[in-house]
Amino acid sequence: MLIWFQILFSTFTLFALISVWGRKKIGLLGNKAVFFWLFFWLLALVFVWWPNSTTILANKFGIGRGADLVLYASLVVIFYILFRLNVKLEGINRDITKIVRDKTLK
Repeated sequence: MLIWFQILFSTFTLFALISVWGRKKIGLLGNKAVFFWLFFWLLALVFVWWPNSTTILANKFGIGRGADLVLYASLVVIFYILFRLNVKLEGINRDITKIVRDKTLK
């Protein structure tokens, strides 16, 4: 049963990697984002094909199950990305306010 999921996930990962590379080619993703997404999808692929690797890694961090490690790490990454997005949105908001103010005063 797991082999079907592994094949489907591998196919999805291939399309995701192609999408990341395509967005890099047209300039929609910078080098940091490309590195992050390539690393993310390749690491996910490793964890799907070798599920025990998450348990081994979790045990090294003192966490009982591999699934818990994946959940904790995912939450940390998601909150970090949300924080960065919030900071970026606040900066854009400030820039728009400044532009509108300058344009109104002219």
